[in-house]
Amino acid sequence: MGKVKQWASDTAEKKVNEILAHYKQGTYNFAQAKTEILKVNNLELVSIDETNIDEVLLSQTRKEQT
Repeated sequence: MGKVKQWASDTAEKKVNEILAHYKQGTYNFAQAKTEILKVNNLELVSIDETNIDEVLLSQTRKEQT
């Protein structure tokens, strides 16, 4: 992967992780977290899109329960 693409991927992943942290803390509800994640630039580089975003968020909820 080229340096620019790697940087874009890392940046998107970092932003998604920040939003997921807010979701886990209760700062964002499900709908807010979903909306914010879908706004992240280069989201396709971290394999998240509108078809699997619900699964990503629900997996975070399940991780907290275990």
